[in-house]
Amino acid sequence: MNVISINYVTPNGDNSTTRIEFTAKFQGTNDNVSGSINVNNDDITNAYHEATASDPYAGHRTLVASKLAGEFKQAANK
Repeated sequence: MNVISINYVTPNGDNSTTRIEFTAKFQGTNDNVSGSINVNNDDITNAYHEATASDPYAGHRTLVASKLAGEFKQAANK
């Protein structure tokens, strides 16, 4: 199973975005990729709504995966 870990969630000073730092581990290759994304307040609010008692960062991981997929798709089209 591939895993996305949320390392930090930090509101940016502009009060309109939040920085999410993450690490993605790909089990098939045992590779790790770390990075950060900036998301708007609506995205982060929706991510918090997907939290569960057993997984408070469930929505954050979904958000990171979605953003990465979108970025990879754009890169492939260039």
